[in-house]
Amino acid sequence: MDELSSIENQAVDASLVETLNRWSTANALRADLCRALAIVPLVLIGLLVVLAWSRPRSNSPEGRAELLLGVLAALGALLLNLALGHLFYRARPFLVLDVRPLLPEAVDSSLFSDHLAVAGAGVAALLAARRSYGWIALGLAGLLAIGRVAAGVQYPSDCLVGLAVGAACLAVLVPIRGPVSRALAAAYPGTGEPEPRADHGFVHRHRRGSLIVLALLLFGAGYGIRATQDHAWRAAALRAQALLKATSAPAPPEEYQTISIEKIAAGKARATHAAVVGTVTQVSHELDGDYHIRIEGKGAFIVLEIMPEFPIARPHVGQQITAWGVIRQDGLHNWWELHPLIGWQPGNVTAPAGNSGASD
Repeated sequence: MDELSSIENQAVDASLVETLNRWSTANALRADLCRALAIVPLVLIGLLVVLAWSRPRSNSPEGRAELLLGVLAALGALLLNLALGHLFYRARPFLVLDVRPLLPEAVDSSLFSDHLAVAGAGVAALLAARRSYGWIALGLAGLLAIGRVAAGVQYPSDCLVGLAVGAACLAVLVPIRGPVSRALAAAYPGTGEPEPRADHGFVHRHRRGSLIVLALLLFGAGYGIRATQDHAWRAAALRAQALLKATSAPAPPEEYQTISIEKIAAGKARATHAAVVGTVTQVSHELDGDYHIRIEGKGAFIVLEIMPEFPIARPHVGQQITAWGVIRQDGLHNWWELHPLIGWQPGNVTAPAGNSGASD
């Protein structure tokens, strides 16, 4: 039953991504709105935190302590996500679903959302320091999640987990609110009374539970470091093994329609999957482990991207090839690409039999 429930949840996850992405990519106005929702609400949540810091009723040492802990919780959530990315990889929706990404995104793990983790910490801090601002921030976090999902870069579950992790990180830091409040009262005198010192410190009052938690944290840290190292070694070995067997189909599957390079480079291709024929003019190995292959045809070019997660042998400069993959726009570099590259073969294998056009 658990496995069946997991499959159903994944299907709902994928269905929501495809539905929202289909709506967002219907025209340029919707696409721009989606891009705005994918980042602007997070900026507004940050502005609410700054506003709460300076406004009466939330600028007391206790209120500012909660806001400062929210910032620290956001940083902690980001570090936690970085560690999780070494232990578990979930491909982003645009890598495995029939969607068009509206944001330039790296192919790191989709679980969980950095943006929603930061938003979750900010929402929790604002709810504690100034509830009215917190409810506004919660609504903004919902819009942020819709934007990230509609852009094809996150699943709904990624957003929910990110929001929960950000809030949980703040909850972990709540016991040190008192000392932080008193430190802020000393740094900013005249803004209200700090949180009073307890008769006995939190650790003293809960010393047995604190020792258990500390032991679990030390065990978890040790296990996490070892697991991370093991994962990295296994990943390197699997990638090396995959490269030894890196082959592709003899020709592009039927769903990859042949499109000219100049049409894709001009942004006029409406298909999501395409096969192209052109000449390789550059092969470069990027710092993130990807390979960029520049392929030209009739005065235009696109970039083919080979990912470590989907290894495949590389063509060489000067070779004419037929390549097929998923069409994307790289907004950072301002070029169009097939990312990831699914396969390639020498010559023009889309031509009729007996006219391969192979160059070697």
